[in-house]
Amino acid sequence: MNKSLFEFKGIRRKIFAHLLITTLIMGITSIYSYYNAKIVIDRLKSIFTDYVYLNNLNNDINSLETEVEKYLSTKSSDSLLNYYTISNKLSNNAEDMINIITYDNDSLMQKDIGNMIMSLLSETDKAVNAKRGRISSEYIEYFTRANKINDYIKMYINNLIYNKLQEGSIKYNKISKNMIFISFLNILLILTSVIVNIVLAIIYTYRITRPISELSDTAERISKGDFDIEPIRIKTDDEVNILADAFNKMVTNIKNYIDEIKMQAKVEKRLKEQEMQNLKMKNILRESELKALQSQINPHFLFNTLNAASQIAMMEGAEKSSEFIEKVAELFRYNLRKLDKPVTLKEEVDNVFNYMYILKTRFGEKVEFQTSIDESLLNVKVPCTIIQPVVENAFIHGIEEIEGKGVIRIEIKEVDGSIHIDVIDDGMGMNQESINKILSADDPDNDENKHVTGIGMHNVINRLRLYYNIADIDDVIEIESRIGNGTKVTLKIPMGRGSAT
Repeated sequence: MNKSLFEFKGIRRKIFAHLLITTLIMGITSIYSYYNAKIVIDRLKSIFTDYVYLNNLNNDINSLETEVEKYLSTKSSDSLLNYYTISNKLSNNAEDMINIITYDNDSLMQKDIGNMIMSLLSETDKAVNAKRGRISSEYIEYFTRANKINDYIKMYINNLIYNKLQEGSIKYNKISKNMIFISFLNILLILTSVIVNIVLAIIYTYRITRPISELSDTAERISKGDFDIEPIRIKTDDEVNILADAFNKMVTNIKNYIDEIKMQAKVEKRLKEQEMQNLKMKNILRESELKALQSQINPHFLFNTLNAASQIAMMEGAEKSSEFIEKVAELFRYNLRKLDKPVTLKEEVDNVFNYMYILKTRFGEKVEFQTSIDESLLNVKVPCTIIQPVVENAFIHGIEEIEGKGVIRIEIKEVDGSIHIDVIDDGMGMNQESINKILSADDPDNDENKHVTGIGMHNVINRLRLYYNIADIDDVIEIESRIGNGTKVTLKIPMGRGSAT
């Protein structure tokens, strides 16, 4: 570790002393103000907490009475559901009040209110049960008792609120008196700290910047070509003094070095130009080497190797492994096609089935595939590799991140003279901003490198538009999605082009 980092001398000592003093003053002032404000807030909070609690309790009791009355008069299921919800909440509140361990007057009143609420709930439950049993004489009697208990509860709550308000008004008067003194003291502290900081800032700034300003003025004269200056005389005990001595030596020798510097500049310019030429040549050589290496890669070697592995697995009796390797080989073979050559819709579907098989083998019950395909449309010519990237996108961004099992469904049907290819998932879904990003014609931040084919949604959209000469994106793709409810992507294929004869 650099020891000079912890050495406080010269300008560093002056700046540190100034910052330390101002920070301590502002810190002490802020802490004191915060402490006083916290005390006031805690006291005010204690005044209103009980009042709000009792007011909410009173509102819940009124709501309970209203819902019971609605149910007894209309037998509404909504009223019954609301009644049970409020009843559970009041039951919990009542138990909390009954279990209060203090025994002052207010606490005893709260215990009484809790016991009366339990009695109220008992009578309302009997009234509701009698109504459900169609015993009119009983539920009217129970409801009448409940109303009487409700009146007593309201009376107790009002008395308790009145007591709380009286206590609160006394506390508030005390707080108001203290606030006047605290506010005055805070203002005095803040003003004092601001004045002290301003004075210290002026003093330290002047002491630090005055010699630097002299050096700056002299340097500006030299920058304009005026070397006929007197040596700078600065007497300080910091780095500025060393800087002034070095500056004087520099001015003395600078005339002798001007010609040499100009010559060196010319030499350096020529060297940099030569270096740039060398860098260009190296880049060209690297690109040539990369292209040479790339040209040596035979993509057919990969799926031929997979086919050999499939045959070996079959000979060894590993039929499931053989089938999996064969599906992977078929997927690679299909992806080696040129994207500008059309294929039949059946070939696209078969490629998707291969991809589905690979996903099912890898992830098991994580994903389920469903299809609904009009087989009369399978001879239609379409661009290569347009469905599999959409299915992969649905799995990666829709199904893979959710817990439990997900479903991806493919539907192919004719709608209003065009073929609709729907890829539907019940995954995470996405917001409108994400949909707009996908539908954007030019998106530099796409994640197509995550797809096994290297072909993503934007590639599919752009190729469909070019293949069918369609300018409007909405005429080739439609996306419907909601967060948490899955996504539906519809590819629209015109019937008039590419159909098999």
